[in-house]
Amino acid sequence: MATTGMRAVKSLLDHLVSYVSDSLKTVFQYTTDSGKTLDREYVSCLNCSQIDPKSNMENTKKLFNDESKILAFHGFQSFEEDEIDADLAHQIGVEFAEKMWGERFEVIVITHLNTDNIHNHFLLNSTSFVDGKRYCNTYKDLYRMRNISDELCREHGLSIIEQRKNVSKSRRSYFKTKTIRELVKKDIDEALNICFTKTQFLNELELLGYKVEFKENSITVLHPLAQKPVHLKSLGINYTNEKIIERILDTEPKRYSAFPMYDQLGFDIRPYYEKYKQRKLTGLQRLFIHYQYLLRIIPKDHSTRPNQKYSKEYIEATKEIESFSRQTIIICKNSIETLDDLYQFVDKTKDELSQLEKLRQKYRNKVRYTKNENEVEELKEKAKSLSPEIAKLRKQLVDCETIEERSTHIAKFIDGKENRRTRDYERN
Repeated sequence: MATTGMRAVKSLLDHLVSYVSDSLKTVFQYTTDSGKTLDREYVSCLNCSQIDPKSNMENTKKLFNDESKILAFHGFQSFEEDEIDADLAHQIGVEFAEKMWGERFEVIVITHLNTDNIHNHFLLNSTSFVDGKRYCNTYKDLYRMRNISDELCREHGLSIIEQRKNVSKSRRSYFKTKTIRELVKKDIDEALNICFTKTQFLNELELLGYKVEFKENSITVLHPLAQKPVHLKSLGINYTNEKIIERILDTEPKRYSAFPMYDQLGFDIRPYYEKYKQRKLTGLQRLFIHYQYLLRIIPKDHSTRPNQKYSKEYIEATKEIESFSRQTIIICKNSIETLDDLYQFVDKTKDELSQLEKLRQKYRNKVRYTKNENEVEELKEKAKSLSPEIAKLRKQLVDCETIEERSTHIAKFIDGKENRRTRDYERN
């Protein structure tokens, strides 16, 4: 059984995730989050580049002079719990996108594995690359989405939602109140874990497709799949207005300390942090750790917490702790101090990636001509076993590109901060 939906992505989204300046990239980064896709193994692009689909979409809009506020459409396809595995879910997602939009639009298909229900996300350019005409997302389109999804589920032996008498034909009516309330609680909890202000919290919910009404005595949200709003205080004592605000303002060290993230990624950053404090680090290693130190993402000690208002720079960096951590690990683990060191590492990584991709393709080609079923399964397993390492190397290349871009920004930020400190000292 699969459910589908679609919502517009407007230019107003650019402020919802503060560390990204444009909304198309905002949604792309959200939907392709590596923690949800197992290192982006389940990401496919139709009619656009796998490496840089965002630029392709932007170029299409420039080509046809499309300056509409609706930049894209963000769709989903959610499957019944324990009915499907990730490979099949992604396959169906790609087939769905090809049938629905493949002839006219650029589409990114992403399969998320971070919930009990495996689900696909679709990021659809609102402008057709064929003639520049816009996608409208009418009720007819939504009805077609449902029918195509049902058709594919039947082909692959999955269940579908059967229409019953005296029941609304709308898919939204299928979802029981209890299920909606559980989804709302989960989304609220996740939003509170990454938001530091009320505005951030409200924006995060809007990004997830909610309609939010924040009053003095109550917060009401309308889930994108529901017909009736939910009063958060009805979800329990932890969801009253007072408790929500308290949880937003809660600044326990775990909310911003980077050490747990490094621990989660399986890398001990502490020796490098100690070298930094002893002024023994140089180049990119010192630059990245110094930046996190200045913003108090890496705290001076385990009990330290910021006593000043959160700066824009701090909030942006904090929301990207995982990204900063991964890139710092690459720099430290591979002794990358200069951009030349980085370029050499990139070349080495590209060579490794190319060899693994060729080997995987070799196994896949053999599958086509092998008649022995046991041998076919063995070849498929060999090809599949290479995918995690390939995904890891691809991610490293993306991180290396970001390291180069960020190093300039970080250096300017540090220089500006040091200059302000010097001026304040001279003034006093």
